[in-house]
Amino acid sequence: MHLQENADLLAKRIRLLNPDADRYLAREFMELHEDKCTRCQEDRLGCTVRPACKDRNFLNMLVEIGVPPRDLPRFCYSQYLVQIRRYILEKKGRGMTDRRIPINDLLSALKMSSIRQFTTRFNKLWSRRARIREGDTLIVAGDNLLFHFDFARGIVELNPWHKEIQSFEVFDCYVRLLSQYHGVEAETFDATLNWWVLMVSVGSVNRGKVEKGLSELRDRFEALHLVELDAGTAIQAEVVAGGSEPSINVGALRMLFSLASEGSTGETWA
Repeated sequence: MHLQENADLLAKRIRLLNPDADRYLAREFMELHEDKCTRCQEDRLGCTVRPACKDRNFLNMLVEIGVPPRDLPRFCYSQYLVQIRRYILEKKGRGMTDRRIPINDLLSALKMSSIRQFTTRFNKLWSRRARIREGDTLIVAGDNLLFHFDFARGIVELNPWHKEIQSFEVFDCYVRLLSQYHGVEAETFDATLNWWVLMVSVGSVNRGKVEKGLSELRDRFEALHLVELDAGTAIQAEVVAGGSEPSINVGALRMLFSLASEGSTGETWA
């Protein structure tokens, strides 16, 4: 475990004060957590069932900022991979959202050698599935699981929920994926560079249930309307990106598509 050597990776992400101050704070933060990690891993049972950092969030952060696996807390990371493998293959353990894993380590944990083997195997196992590939991004959904592969960074996110969508291209990818997965018609268009509009068909879902669900989602979108079109009832959702507040996250889209297809915002995946 060599966390302090990776402090610059954290400093580049925080950007709070100035470069020198951020580097100092990042080094100090890493030093404190390296000591905490060492003490936590000395208690193997405690690290396995109740790690010192809730949900292994510090480890998750290290993967997110690009710390190489060789520098991660070794025992903690081994337990993390075991938990992810059991969750994916056996549906055991606590629900997992927003978990980052190096792509190669995920494949190794699942005893798979390639992305092709991953998609081929799970296509046979999942009764409900969808996938979208765009450039260096592959998003795969199936039977209560969602994977966002970022090949440029070499990282996959398991069940992204709070992940902020920062570009219209990624927004459109998620809309196409969720449209496939839920079996509802949907389309997007960018009215301006930072104003995006989504139309989702409601189909045969009870209008009263949809209206109730929209009231639960209004604070997650710039605007939400139930509209009548020639083809039937649809939800019109508007997103403004690039403001002082996060524009939209994956969880909000997942809830919206659950509402359109099932009449409830209750997420059935996580």
